[in-house]
Amino acid sequence: MGWSREFIEKVRESTDLTDVARDYGDTKNAGPGKIKMNCPLPNHSEKTPSHYVQKEFFKCFGCGEGGDIFKFIQLLENCDFNESVQRLAGRAGLSPGPEDWIGGSAGEDKRKDLFVAIEMASEIYINRLLDMDNKDAQKARSFLRERGITGAMCQTYGIGYSFPKTKGLTDGLIASLKQPLTKYFKESGTKEVDIPKKIESTLKRAGLASEYQDKTTDFFFSERIMFTIFDSTNRPIAFSGRQLPGGKDPKYRNSPETEIYKKNEILYGLNWAKKHIAKEDRIIICEGQLDVIALLESSLPVAVGPCGTAMTENHVKKLTGYTKNFVLSFDSDAAGQNAAEKFSQWEEKHNLQIKAATLSSGDDPGDYLAQSKLDDLVQQLEKADPFLRWRINRIIHLGKVETIEERVLVANSALQIVKDHHEAMYHDDYVRYIGEKLDLPYTGLRQKFDETSKTPQQKAFQGNQLPPQNRKPPSPIVENQRKAESKETKISTTLGNRVLAVLLHNRQTLEQGEILPNKLKAIFFPTKAQGNVFEALLNSQNVDQAIEQVDQSSEEAQILQELRNSKPNESLTAEIVSKQVGELLIRRIKNELDLLHQEAKATNNLELITGIGDEKTAIKTMEDDGYDLFSSEADFLIEWLHERLEK
Repeated sequence: MGWSREFIEKVRESTDLTDVARDYGDTKNAGPGKIKMNCPLPNHSEKTPSHYVQKEFFKCFGCGEGGDIFKFIQLLENCDFNESVQRLAGRAGLSPGPEDWIGGSAGEDKRKDLFVAIEMASEIYINRLLDMDNKDAQKARSFLRERGITGAMCQTYGIGYSFPKTKGLTDGLIASLKQPLTKYFKESGTKEVDIPKKIESTLKRAGLASEYQDKTTDFFFSERIMFTIFDSTNRPIAFSGRQLPGGKDPKYRNSPETEIYKKNEILYGLNWAKKHIAKEDRIIICEGQLDVIALLESSLPVAVGPCGTAMTENHVKKLTGYTKNFVLSFDSDAAGQNAAEKFSQWEEKHNLQIKAATLSSGDDPGDYLAQSKLDDLVQQLEKADPFLRWRINRIIHLGKVETIEERVLVANSALQIVKDHHEAMYHDDYVRYIGEKLDLPYTGLRQKFDETSKTPQQKAFQGNQLPPQNRKPPSPIVENQRKAESKETKISTTLGNRVLAVLLHNRQTLEQGEILPNKLKAIFFPTKAQGNVFEALLNSQNVDQAIEQVDQSSEEAQILQELRNSKPNESLTAEIVSKQVGELLIRRIKNELDLLHQEAKATNNLELITGIGDEKTAIKTMEDDGYDLFSSEADFLIEWLHERLEK
C-alpha cells in the first residue's frame, strides 16, 4: 500500500527542507534559500560543511549523497518511503484522510514482513519467560528478579527467554513462528504453495534463522535472556541475548545486521527516552540494557546505550539531533572508562557539553535497580563531573603520586590533556586545579603548560592496513624481536593457521557468529604473511582465487597451499570459533606488550610502558571470561592495537 500522489505532493509543498535539516545539526547561510552544514548522514563525518540544502533538495559534495525531502528522512531515520511521508506530514500538521491511502505496491515497504516476524518472535520470547509452567525459563526468571526486573517491566521493555539448546540443530523459534506467519502471509495474499519459502526467506532476512549444514536453524540465541531492540519509532527490529548465569559465552549475543537493524545507528532505549529528553535537555549514555532500564525506571528516564557494538560517531550524530548535553555513565572497569574517554574525539567536533559520572563502590546503574536505590543513582548522576575534570581526575587516580617525581610525571600527562582541549578559557583554571590535586606550585605548572605543544591530530584508522606515511619504522631492537621465532610465536602462528582454515572452509560459521565482518581483522594475526592470506581469502571465493592474489614464491603462497590440503571441521560452532579468535587477539596484544617492554628497557625510556595497566586488566578479564570477543574489553584492546600499529 502507499500514499496517493496528491497527498505526497501536499506534504512536499508544506515542507521546507532547510527547516527540517536544522533538527539534525548546526547550519549556516549559503545564499538565498540555501543553507550548508556538516553532513548529518550516517557513515560520513566531516569538519568543513559540504552538505547543501534547499527547500526541496539536498546534496552533499563530500559523500556524494543527494535527493529530495523524503530521501533525506529515509537516510537519517532508517525508514521507508511511506514512513518518511508520514513523519513529514505530522511535522507539517497535515492529517491524512481515508482517500490519501491507496492500494498499489509503488510505495510499499518491502521490509514490513521483517518487522512483523520480529514482533511475533518478541511476543513468543516474552510469553516463554512469563509462563510459570515453563520450567526451562526458571533460571532466567530468578536472575531477572534478583536484578529488580518485574513481570510488568518484562512486558514494557520486551524481555523474554529463548529456547533451550538441544542436540543437533535447534528450531524451537522457527516451529513457534510457523503458524502465525502462515496466517499472516495467507491474509497478505501470498499463494499457499509459496508460503513455506516465504517464511524461510523472511526469518533469514530478519536475522531470526540461518542456513547451517544445508538446514535452517535458530541455534544462535539458545538458552538466553532476550532483550528486544526497538528503533526510535518503537518498532521491534532485533534482539540482544544475555548469557544465563553459568551459561555459554559470549555474555551478550546480538542479532546480525539486517535491512532494518544497523548496529552503528541504533541505540537501545531511545524509543522510550526521547519523549523525556526535550524536558531534561540531556541524555545519559550507559553500556548495558539493564543499566538503561534502571534509569528508565528512575526519575531521570533519559538513558540510552549502544547495541552490539561500542559507541560510534554515527550514534553521537544521531543523539545530537535531540540534545548536545551528554552524561556518561559507563562501567567502572578499565574497558568502560576507556569507552568514556573515547568521547574526547567528538567533544569539539559536535560541540558537545559532556559530563561523566563516577558511581560509588564501582557499581553500575543496574545495581541500583537491584538494590532499590534508584534515588541514590539519580543523585550521583546529578553530581557528574565536567568531562575535562573527570579526565584529569582519572589520570591522577591511575598514576602513582607518592613522590615529587611521580607527581610531576602525572602532572605532565594531565597538562597535556588540558592543552589539547579546544576551549582555551578553561586552561588556566585547570592548571591551578592540577596543582591543587598534586600539591605542585602553580607558577611551575603554568610555565610547563605554556611550553607544552598540542598533540598532533592523527587520522582515524581506516581498514586493516595503515598508509606507509603514518608508520614509523620500528627500532632495530623491536625489528629483531619481531623476527625471533619464540615458542609463544609458534603457538600464535598455529592458532592463526587454524583460524585461516575456518575462514576457508567454514566462513558461514564466522558470519553467523558475527565474527565476520565485524570483528576478525588482519592485524589479529601474528605474522604479516598470515594477515595477507586473511585479506586474500576474504576477497576470494575459493583457495585458487586467493593463490592468484599472492606471489607464488612467497610465504603467503606456502600457507595457502597448506590450507588447500586442510579439511573442513564439521563440529565447529560459532561459540568455539569466537573463542579461538578471541584468544588470537589476546596473544597478539601480549606480543605487542612484550615488544613495548623490551624497547623501553633497551632504550631506557620507561615512559613507553607508563599507563598500560588498563590493557593488562582487559587481557585478564578476557582470559577469565573465556576470551569473550564481543566484550567491551575486546573492543578496547582492538582499538589499542590499531593505535599501537599506527605509531
